[in-house]
Amino acid sequence: MTLENSTPPPGRSAEWEATLAEAFGEVLGRPLAEHGDADARYGAYYGGNFLDEAELDHDPVWVGRAALAGEQTIGPGDLLLTPPGDTAETELVFDASRSLFWVDPRELPDTLAAFGADLAAAVAASEGGQWRGALLGAELGRIAGHHGVDLAAADLSRELWTLWQGRIASGDTLLDALRAATGLTAATSPELVPAGLGDSADEVAEEAHELVAGVADPALRDYLAAFCDEESHDLALVRFAPADVEGDEDEDEGDDEEDDFDDYDESQGGTVVVRWDGAVDQYEVTVRRVIA
Repeated sequence: MTLENSTPPPGRSAEWEATLAEAFGEVLGRPLAEHGDADARYGAYYGGNFLDEAELDHDPVWVGRAALAGEQTIGPGDLLLTPPGDTAETELVFDASRSLFWVDPRELPDTLAAFGADLAAAVAASEGGQWRGALLGAELGRIAGHHGVDLAAADLSRELWTLWQGRIASGDTLLDALRAATGLTAATSPELVPAGLGDSADEVAEEAHELVAGVADPALRDYLAAFCDEESHDLALVRFAPADVEGDEDEDEGDDEEDDFDDYDESQGGTVVVRWDGAVDQYEVTVRRVIA
């Protein structure tokens, strides 16, 4: 079962899909088709210092049995897509089963030694893979269920697990992930695009508006402008070039033209396509190409 931010109203048309794909191509600086093959999978993730500072990375809502099994989404309520006043202040909804957790089996009592051993083995197996030692919520839940452990129990140390990256609920395509990262999951037409910039429109740099000037629909264009400001202290855009984009060897060495993209990045697992740094690096919303 694929969990999404909300159940989209019926009638999402091919025309609207094409409109969104073209619009996000403007945001990324190149068509979506240039990012991976048709079978590639993507996800949108929320992480950063704010999770720790607000103690949300140890909130037991993340590790309920149904949440880790992917049977229900969770909405912590304290996590907004953008800082208050920027756009529509969309509250994020997450898929805990596909979120990523750091696990420390040393925090377990001796009575749960077998559980700890299985956790340690899973962490070791993950260290050489995409997430470098982090566990998917589904794997964490599977091991806990096998040993009959309730990770949300009050008598279990909260230091046993830490949420690293919350997977915003969505489908697996790049367009799905970009929708989730920008709060457009349930929008099936221009009329359902969330409210625009309002009073904060003047705070978005003119260059951000220029990045989406090619978006034909005015509501969508105005909404996405807030996600295109590379200098914003509230929500700064960071774009990455695809892995197969090579530098032009014939380029004049004296050419001082500034590159519009950061270097290709595989840090923290997955191929980063685009990232938004919120509230001066307090949180990040990142779209990655993923294996799982």
